[in-house]
Formats: sequence, C-alpha cells, structure tokens
Amino acid sequence: MTTPHQTLPDIEALLRFIEERERRLLEEDPFEVAEAHQVEFQTVYGICAQAIRYGGAYVVLHRAGRSREAVAVARQALEHALTAQWAHFDESGPDQLIAGYQDSRDRAFRSIMNYLNTPQDEIDAALGTNEGKRLLRVTNMIDKIDFDGTFKTAYVQQSQIVHVTSETVTAFLGLDDQKQFIVAGEATDPHEQLTVHFTAMATMFASWLLESLRVGTPGLAELEQLSDELALPLNIRA
Repeated sequence: MTTPHQTLPDIEALLRFIEERERRLLEEDPFEVAEAHQVEFQTVYGICAQAIRYGGAYVVLHRAGRSREAVAVARQALEHALTAQWAHFDESGPDQLIAGYQDSRDRAFRSIMNYLNTPQDEIDAALGTNEGKRLLRVTNMIDKIDFDGTFKTAYVQQSQIVHVTSETVTAFLGLDDQKQFIVAGEATDPHEQLTVHFTAMATMFASWLLESLRVGTPGLAELEQLSDELALPLNIRA
C-alpha cells in the first residue's frame, strides 16, 4: 500500500483496471477449483463477483460525472470484498457465511409470511429445523482483518456520503460572503482520488481471491504485476 510520501496512481489507470477485471469476469473460462477449496469457492464466488461488478458500476457512474453518487456502489464493493477476505483468512469464515446466508434467508421469509398473516405453524414447517446464525457486522469483520484501521476508516468515510448525515447538508448548502445560504444543484465526491483507489483495491482483493482458489492460479502472476504498477495490495494481508 502507498505511504503518505508516495504518489497515488492515476485515476484513469485505476478505472481501466476495474473495467478490465469486470470484463474478465464476464468472459472467464469455467473455474477449475481444487477439492480442498470447493466449499470456500461456493461461499465466496458470488461475493467476489458482486464486488467486481459494484466496482464496474462505480466506473460507469464516475465517467458519467456522478462521482458523489458513485460512492454508494464503491462502499458496497469494499464491503463485499472485505467480507470475502475475512472469510478467506478466518478458519471458520466459510462456515459462518453459510450459517449467515441461511439466517438472512429465514429472517426475510418470516418477515414476508408474517406480513401476509401466514399461521406460525405453517411458517415453521416451511423453514424446517435448520437454524442459521446472523453474520458479524461488516465493521466487526473489518476489525478482525484490518490491523491498522485503514479500511475501517475508508468505510466510515464513505458511509458519511452514502447515509443521511451532515455531509449531505453541507455538500448542497453553503454560505456566501454576506453569510447568506446558497444552494448547489450538484456536488462531487470530496475524496475522489481515495474512493477510486479503494474501489480498485476492492476489485483487486476479489480478483486475487478468485484466482488463488483456481487450480494452478493461472492469473495470479498478472495480478502481481498490476499490484506493483498500480500500488494495489493483492489482499488484506499484503
């Protein structure tokens, strides 16, 4: 990762990297995954693919002049990529994901059935006896793998733009020289360079994890070269 004394990569180079990884995702040959990695692959592939696609959506919005609105999908790219990294580096991560998937599905089902006034015994019969377990909050996952707080800080910073906060108010209202309110019809991401960089990192994290699970890791050497060229760590431990 870059230090405060290093120059961050060119924004356009990072955007092109994200676009290329999404293209690879769409055109990739079938994955050959070793038996030992089958469970992990099945639990994290969708998360990694979604992280890369969120990255691609970020690029589309950014190129359309919507850098501020693009932060919403940038944050989701980071959340998905870091969740996959947590699952990879935590020994029980894949099992926790499976239990979490079941829990979220069951809670959604119960909510809908309760809204429809479905009798409780019918709901219980439909769900069966298997019980999931709610996943850790994403910030708690990040705490477990983010040893210097870099990614938690970025996630919180992006959340200030995504949620209804004072950041939203100050982005569209200001004061003129006479201390009168002025309004702005549009606003940009005040941390654009960092947002692009973290979105590219999320894309790299997801790409690296998928490649590391493939037999022979055919694309890993290329990712290592891009990691050096673009100052993007391959994974959270790097």
